[in-house]
Amino acid sequence: MRFVISFIFSLGVAFAAPSTIDPGYNCRPGQKCWPTLQEWQQLNHTVDGHLYQTIPWGAPCYANSTYYNAAVCSVVENDYNNSIPRGGYYGQTYWPNWEACGTSGCSLLSSNPEETLYSTCSLGRLATYFVDARNTSHISSALQFAKVHNIRISVKNTGHDFFGRSTVPNSLAIWTHNLKSLDFHQSFTAHNCPSANAQNVGEMGAGVIAGDAYRFFNSHGVDITGGYEESVGIAGGFGQGGGVGDYTTTYGLMVDNAVEFEVITAEGRVRTINECNDPELFWAMRGGGGGTYAILTKYRVQVYPSVPVHTYNFLATFKDTTNATQQQGLREVLTAHANSQIIWSSQLVTGQVDYSTKGVSFGLVLPYADDGSKLKRATASFFQSVSNLTYVNVLENNYTSFSTYTDYLAFSAIDARATEPAGIFSLLASRLLPRHLFNAPETVDSLVSAVIEGMEKARRLLPLQRTGAQVVLETPLSTPDNNQKTSALPAWREAMWHVIHVGEWYEPLAPTALQKATDGFLEMLEPLKKLSPGGGAYFNEAHYGEPDWEQTFFGANYDRLLEIKNQYDPTHIFDCYKCVGWRGEKE
Repeated sequence: MRFVISFIFSLGVAFAAPSTIDPGYNCRPGQKCWPTLQEWQQLNHTVDGHLYQTIPWGAPCYANSTYYNAAVCSVVENDYNNSIPRGGYYGQTYWPNWEACGTSGCSLLSSNPEETLYSTCSLGRLATYFVDARNTSHISSALQFAKVHNIRISVKNTGHDFFGRSTVPNSLAIWTHNLKSLDFHQSFTAHNCPSANAQNVGEMGAGVIAGDAYRFFNSHGVDITGGYEESVGIAGGFGQGGGVGDYTTTYGLMVDNAVEFEVITAEGRVRTINECNDPELFWAMRGGGGGTYAILTKYRVQVYPSVPVHTYNFLATFKDTTNATQQQGLREVLTAHANSQIIWSSQLVTGQVDYSTKGVSFGLVLPYADDGSKLKRATASFFQSVSNLTYVNVLENNYTSFSTYTDYLAFSAIDARATEPAGIFSLLASRLLPRHLFNAPETVDSLVSAVIEGMEKARRLLPLQRTGAQVVLETPLSTPDNNQKTSALPAWREAMWHVIHVGEWYEPLAPTALQKATDGFLEMLEPLKKLSPGGGAYFNEAHYGEPDWEQTFFGANYDRLLEIKNQYDPTHIFDCYKCVGWRGEKE
């Protein structure tokens, strides 16, 4: 729901004078510094009528809400669990943790959207107003207005963020979702940078979602190094924080393939940046996180000739006579998986494996120009070893090939809706596990034990909820980045597993229960951290409470990233949770 603020005046917004002093950007509604209605109306005129008051997506379904509307509510209920239409509304996040503020919010029950989750509807963590940006001038005007009035800025596309970094209460949000341009350059000429000229370059506006990008580029006979869930906005935090997916083992992270960005820096200036123009800023935005150094409006990226996509699917349950036999089945499969990983990585096999204490689902993927034979050879030993395990009931153990990536998407989207459902509460804890752990039986055993220990702890913490571990094989082992052209976390380059412990639930937890789960999920990482000293976790899929976040998310790059942050955003108008330069708990 988007409700426009009518405007009376047609005056422009006065530009703030350049400053290197951080004013805090902490003006809130009700304070004298907060803009008057007339000033908001002036901003609305400046951005061509695209300033909106934020209305939570669930508001039309709350009978005591000013915005209650049974007909509109019916539409919301129908779309509530569908990630793609959900992302088309500003007043929501993919996970309602980040819509709510404590015990206040305006969400619906995902398992039955006819039920509301709170007694009354409130904004929660959502911004007070947002600019639905349709061009660069709208963004520049919003930045200048925020500076004049000392208001926090937040930047959002779909709200698909495990840290809630795109929702900031009492802020002016810049919503990039409708910057949806797509283009393909068979022969690309970079801006004032001959060394960056290239063949087969894709161009995306900041609001493009993954599914649309995949289908567009595939229609031109090429594929992009995107992610797994097609509702993700891949040019934003995904494409600036690393970006992993089915092509990562073959072509690297999405940031490895970035060629050029169009951005708007803190003073409101539009810049085209690449390895020749503002190279330090370009480096920082190639892995150092979104919403931190500038606002990206266009992402230009290397794309690759389309090839068939081959998959291996293994689905099994663990024999459940006792908890001990379930755990033994889990250990058998995890060990067989870990023992196969070096071979799989050498053959560029990728994909994800979902483990629970009751069963396992493998979805291995290999984009490759053959009939699927390479994937079958790479997985033959594993295929045989898991076919007759003592404590495992095999339900599926087969191969499927797809002629194009978009054909594969139709298949994978069904799985994504099951493994990453929209509209539910979520908590993650993750770690990147390096190659050396897979070299010897002793370290493999320690790794398997550490994963199982975390899974058991998650089950105890959230006994009636969905818990499990996802092992992601999408690591850039074939792209070592020896010349440090990107600022992606260095731990990525040696990682073979990206292990994610997951907890999911449908209704808000009591504050004490939530705190216990949050603390417990941090504790469950300790065995994995002991196995990977000096390592880290993927910034976009980690525990939001990570205490050593600078080292864990950015590693040795943090100090250089902070210098660049301070150079291009000296007043820290871009400030997101545990991003480079984050103000910390004093926010």
